[in-house]
Amino acid sequence: MNKYISKYSNGKEVSAAQYITELICETKARIEQKDLHYRFWNNKEWASFYKSQIFTAHRLLKRYSAKAIIAAIKDKKCYRTYSLRSKFLTPLIQKHEKILSQQNKDVTIDLSRDKSTYKKHKTNKSILSKLKDLDDEQNQK
Repeated sequence: MNKYISKYSNGKEVSAAQYITELICETKARIEQKDLHYRFWNNKEWASFYKSQIFTAHRLLKRYSAKAIIAAIKDKKCYRTYSLRSKFLTPLIQKHEKILSQQNKDVTIDLSRDKSTYKKHKTNKSILSKLKDLDDEQNQK
């Protein structure tokens, strides 16, 4: 599970759902020309909006990757989208999900490996096994 750094809790790590919700709240604050402060979700004004959006973020994370959701929120087409329930957001998330999965397919690396065999060395060979090894060497020549 990836962790993200919160701007609103002194740089502490938060879950993907919390980070996504912070991004949406930032957009809403920018549109409404309001200021977000430290731990704004405890504020009476932001608490209900934050709770409803984090619930939706958890639902979206069950269907899509966090990277795709974050990329969609940061996309210039969502500049004025301040709800995770927006009808414009889901198709954009799906688009970014396809882009990310395509990038993952392009990154596959084909490795060629030598088929070397390694002989296991015993440290304590008995006299009989040493004689057998010598005998095998003589037979091969």
